[in-house]
Amino acid sequence: MTVASAATPADDGIDDLDVVLDASARYALGGVDGHQFIAWFQGVVPMLAERFVAAIEGGEENRRAALYSLGRLLWNRLPLPDNHFRPRPLPKPERNGPCPCGSGRKYKHCCANAENFGDPFEQVSLLKYVLQQYPRTRLKELPLAELSAEELGFIGGEWLHEGRAADAAVLLERLFADLERLDERAELAFDVLADCYDALHRPRKKQALIERCLAAPDKTLRSAALHRRITIIADRGDRAEAWRLFGEAQRLQPDNPMLATLEITMLLSEGDRERLLERGKFWIARLARDRTRDYGDMIGHIRELIANPDETALRYESHDRPGLQNLRDLIARMPPPACRYDVQRDEHEACLQPRLDMRKLLAEWRGVLALLPADASIFAAGNGVVAGGSPPGIDWLQRHPLAWQCFEILDNLAHSIVSLDLMGADRVLVVPLLERGVALLRLTLCENHSERVALPWTFTENRAALRMVAALVRSCHERRQVREARELAEWMTGTLDPRDSHGLRAELVQMCLTQDDPQAALAICDRYPNDLLAATLFCRPLALYRLGRRDEAVTALRDAARSRPRILPMLFAADPKPPRCDPGVITIGGKDEAWQYREEFLPLWQRAGALDWAREVAPRGKGK
Repeated sequence: MTVASAATPADDGIDDLDVVLDASARYALGGVDGHQFIAWFQGVVPMLAERFVAAIEGGEENRRAALYSLGRLLWNRLPLPDNHFRPRPLPKPERNGPCPCGSGRKYKHCCANAENFGDPFEQVSLLKYVLQQYPRTRLKELPLAELSAEELGFIGGEWLHEGRAADAAVLLERLFADLERLDERAELAFDVLADCYDALHRPRKKQALIERCLAAPDKTLRSAALHRRITIIADRGDRAEAWRLFGEAQRLQPDNPMLATLEITMLLSEGDRERLLERGKFWIARLARDRTRDYGDMIGHIRELIANPDETALRYESHDRPGLQNLRDLIARMPPPACRYDVQRDEHEACLQPRLDMRKLLAEWRGVLALLPADASIFAAGNGVVAGGSPPGIDWLQRHPLAWQCFEILDNLAHSIVSLDLMGADRVLVVPLLERGVALLRLTLCENHSERVALPWTFTENRAALRMVAALVRSCHERRQVREARELAEWMTGTLDPRDSHGLRAELVQMCLTQDDPQAALAICDRYPNDLLAATLFCRPLALYRLGRRDEAVTALRDAARSRPRILPMLFAADPKPPRCDPGVITIGGKDEAWQYREEFLPLWQRAGALDWAREVAPRGKGK
């Protein structure tokens, strides 16, 4: 349910109308009858809502007639708790009878003229104003059988938007205690309650709600719960399982328009721009053909996303993130890279040392970060920030252009944005920061005549720069910029960080095999003997196989299988069940490691035609 703009005498009376409705519900719950209520309404509303009353055209007689008519309309619509939340309407006055307003004239010559006055309450949820009079403890006692689940969902959504998530959760929780009596009209309530649990940081309650509704008799509720589960799994990074469940959602409710939003969001988060454009056009055409509902807003949103996915997504995210657009503008105006570091070096290793002006700037920046709440990003409002103003980190950046020459600050910004998990932020905000960091590093090494030295991770001064190079490698790889990603990864593992503190050799081996360069892949594997990474362990035999060195490939495959007995069975399986995976954590020798290797490298084994060969020569027995 949505609230249409109230048909008040003028739009600027809408805020006053809200005050009037709240006060009216409070008075009506005091046990008065309709006549008392109308008399109260006529006397009090001019004091409560001066703009509302002043907007009524005509003289004093017109205002009196309009207030009587509005008071009667409101009373006749108010859901009264002592009447099972139904109105107790007054009968319409007889046209030839005395006017109830007390003017002494016949009704047809007096207040009947106000009957043509617009009804501002027709599409307003008056139940919301009634329930606002209830303390939270009484909300738990509401007779739900007498109330509309759809309207309760709307009210809960309004309260959530007003910062009353706890009240909204109490209002809606009891609805889902008895799923047997719920149908599609409870879908909004489900979505709002799930959002309430997010706002209240209650993930277990949210998960329990989803699990219950996945077993609901009503198909629409099951579908809504499935959509929520898909979103959670996709956010966790398990894309294969998310798409598998998306197929289930399509089969469950193929005509559900929310499938469009879900699919577009998943493709946007994965960065699959070609598929996003294709599916966006499909959904626009499909929704436009549906004459049963108006999907104009949804179609417009999809058109924006496929035309400029990242900018559009970031614009929507900026509504609730003060400073994002300011940061976007600052990044667009970054000054040219300039070297503000010295390089302390011996023959093979070096350490980046900020110069005096940069050290002073860093000390001030760290002080700004110290003002932020614990675990907050630079977009959080820290101490002393005026409501509605820029967050402290953004405000500070605007005053200190030298910050754009600092590895640590650039790295802090990129990390803070990534932690927000914003759609569109990668290409629009994070990538420019990472590219800036890499350009700054190349310039710094060049001006210090240190292009061929290593920057060991053990020196803390080097870590921000190394992190940005590694992050840009992975970003380019995810965006299918294989040539750029490989060049950066080779620079990292071959020069800057030969020990490969970030594990980039896994991506590098994959990129070499993708580009049909098994010799380079083998060279990388050989550079890290006795490696613990599954990528190098199992891609070494694949590279040898592709080079035609079959005897060596057999030996390497068997050695790898003995070290990681779960990986080959997972690789050979026709349709394995995804194991539980924790984002950012891999268990050495675990099922999650085997699943990850399969997800990333199975296409390379298939393309090389190496799976049948591996089955023949692999050690007998199955990994457990």
